[in-house]
Amino acid sequence: MIGLIKNEWLKLFNNKKFYWFLLLLLIIYLFPVFMTFVVRMSTFNGQVYPLTLFGVITSLVMPLFLIVLVAEIVTEDYLSGNLSLTIIQPVTRVQVLTAKVFFLFQVILFLLLLCLLLGYGVGTFIYGWGSEFMLRGKTYSQLTGIQLTVMSYVSASLPLLAFSLLNMFIAIIVPSAAAVVGISAGIFFFSTIISLLVDIGPILINTYFNTLPFILDYYSGQSLAPGLFVISFGLIFYLLTLFIFIRKDMVL
Repeated sequence: MIGLIKNEWLKLFNNKKFYWFLLLLLIIYLFPVFMTFVVRMSTFNGQVYPLTLFGVITSLVMPLFLIVLVAEIVTEDYLSGNLSLTIIQPVTRVQVLTAKVFFLFQVILFLLLLCLLLGYGVGTFIYGWGSEFMLRGKTYSQLTGIQLTVMSYVSASLPLLAFSLLNMFIAIIVPSAAAVVGISAGIFFFSTIISLLVDIGPILINTYFNTLPFILDYYSGQSLAPGLFVISFGLIFYLLTLFIFIRKDMVL
């Protein structure tokens, strides 16, 4: 299965869209710097800068990128015949699909780590490290601030993976990459709007993309029970996708 995962990484590194996305991330992390020079007022420091953009990255930018990525590694692979060539090798369909899931999780962790380092790097270089870590009107120690930031970025990987598994389920049943992107993006934006209008957030996966509130609840002594929903959500769509993938005719 390691070879399957390695093959997915090689395809990603040969994909120009990946490098455009990395450029977009850099622009997003530099945008507040530009605005600082425009308004000539700074409320940032290097300690809080990664969390300043955390919500935008995990709640909007990353989900949209993952929608496109899933469409390519599932639907495009199927349409191009790559999946057919893969399953005739001495590997099972369970291994093929599971390798794609592990690859997605690795990509998510890699991008979140990159964003974390980018946030600390840009924030500290432009604004300096700062003397204190203040978040939502409350001051924390510098060590606690780092812990909150790292935990937020790392914990966001699970809901993003669960969302990717929903997209993978759509990709395995929809015979067009463009349709997969359209349907997945439609579901994403519709659920985002619904969560703003109606208080049904706990049953919508996008509610959990910005994990900072849950991390703060944990530090306040409350449980991380929402994690059970995220894991269950991802597991259900993984099993549904696997069920269909095992029975899917790979001959076009």
